[in-house]
Amino acid sequence: MDLKLVSTGRAGFAFALVFGLCFVLRYFPIDFILGTNSYWLTEVDDVTQYFAGFNAFFTAPFSYPLLAFDGINYPQGTRATFVDAIPLYAFLLKVFVPKSFAPFNPFGIWIGLCFVAQAVCAWWILRELCVRSWLALAALVVCLTTMPEFTSRIAHVSLMSQWIVLCALAMYFRCRRTEQAHHVAWSVLLVAGFYVNVYLFVMASAIYVASCLGSPQRFKPGYGLRACAPFLILAASLLITIFPLGAATVAKEGGFGVFSMNLLSPLHGGRHVHFPNPEMPGQGEGFNYLGLGVLLAFALSFVLNARSANGVFARHKALTWLMALFAVYALSNEIYLGTTHLVSLTYPGVLDIITSQFRASGRFFWPVGFCIVIFSIVFLYRRLSAGLFALAMLALLALQVHDLAPYRGLLVAVANRPAAAVLTQPTWDQQATPDVQYLYFFPKFKCGREDVLQTLMPTMRYAAVHNIKINTGYVSRSSANCSVESTQAEIAGSDATHSLYVFNTGDFPEVDRVKQLFPADRQPECKVIDFAHVCRVDSAKVNP
Repeated sequence: MDLKLVSTGRAGFAFALVFGLCFVLRYFPIDFILGTNSYWLTEVDDVTQYFAGFNAFFTAPFSYPLLAFDGINYPQGTRATFVDAIPLYAFLLKVFVPKSFAPFNPFGIWIGLCFVAQAVCAWWILRELCVRSWLALAALVVCLTTMPEFTSRIAHVSLMSQWIVLCALAMYFRCRRTEQAHHVAWSVLLVAGFYVNVYLFVMASAIYVASCLGSPQRFKPGYGLRACAPFLILAASLLITIFPLGAATVAKEGGFGVFSMNLLSPLHGGRHVHFPNPEMPGQGEGFNYLGLGVLLAFALSFVLNARSANGVFARHKALTWLMALFAVYALSNEIYLGTTHLVSLTYPGVLDIITSQFRASGRFFWPVGFCIVIFSIVFLYRRLSAGLFALAMLALLALQVHDLAPYRGLLVAVANRPAAAVLTQPTWDQQATPDVQYLYFFPKFKCGREDVLQTLMPTMRYAAVHNIKINTGYVSRSSANCSVESTQAEIAGSDATHSLYVFNTGDFPEVDRVKQLFPADRQPECKVIDFAHVCRVDSAKVNP
């Protein structure tokens, strides 16, 4: 078959792989992929958190649990999961890469691999659906690789791993085709997905549940227990990777109802479709424009499917209902059409644990968008004549490529953006002498002004680069004691001889107030550097 260059065979796989690689090389400079260009050198962006968190974890000794390290949020520490360091990736690098490589940035390679994986997953999905068409493959590869909600996620590296959701959809179609459960393959995918990104893990897990509900084996004895295998394996792994959390508690966070999807989101964007006032503040997290080509293909497919006696949605009831629930959750409890507030929904209190941990609800439309693209292409392949299908795919490709050109241009601009530097490195180096092992930053994360990107993030990066433990950090789901008494106790209990103390001048404008936080016999010498009072205690003042 492969000798005939069948799109579902090795030739199709090679096409998807080469397309993904060529796309990466076309839009990203090599030094971006290697993690060394100006994009990664910024001190005031989310990538700063990933870089700092990864290197603090990478340089820390192996411990129990395996993802624990105390280089950030010292001495309680945290887990690689809570600094978006892509725990699975970070752990494998920690095992196989020599410590002498630190500090380094592995995330450019990860982003490149994610683009390639999007293209390869398109081939896998069509293989499972038995769609033997080079035009269908080209259309799906292009659509999935250039989806705006995907290409706009570069700043959130772990969220680029949307291949997890595509793999789940491919596994769903494989289970339907073979009428087998494939619990082992699902276990590998879901456990790996959890240690890449929790949002994507939840989406993939829900697709797995839909697959189980639609399985012809679901009524067989013992099926329920086997179906729970991925989650049982994951629960067992948590006992050696994350738990016990100890003092590294997981705090609830707000934002549900703010970081949502606007009703106009799938329709607004690109060169051809624009609405005035398309979203509310915070709804950038729910950006889900599908592209004009996909929108028209979906409209045609939807109409044709509605006229069918045995529609696609009826044959995939569980998956259809899941996508509907995802879409509703993406809209959150505050539903907007542009800037017009339509309705407020009251979610049961029992769901607070979900809405507080998955507060960026707009992201949950991603699987819906993927299903819309897959449904549109596959349905037209099966319902149109070969000639009409070819015209439809060529039109889809032409419209999609032209409509989304600004987003591809944005990739180039973002990947080459200049670094945003905050710290005056030589001046800091004069204070952070080689004997400094600890850095105490005040106020701690969530305790002071809302300028964490301009103050804490650069300091966190500096500490990670110099292998210095820092007492706080930009850590997801974290909490801190913000009282003056707690600050004083922390300073009094610190190793003053080997510590550097940094106080944000926005919260501590007067140096006298800073010195009041220190014990009388450990008064520091402080200098104003950039945004902070940077203090050291003379070792001669420290009581033996």
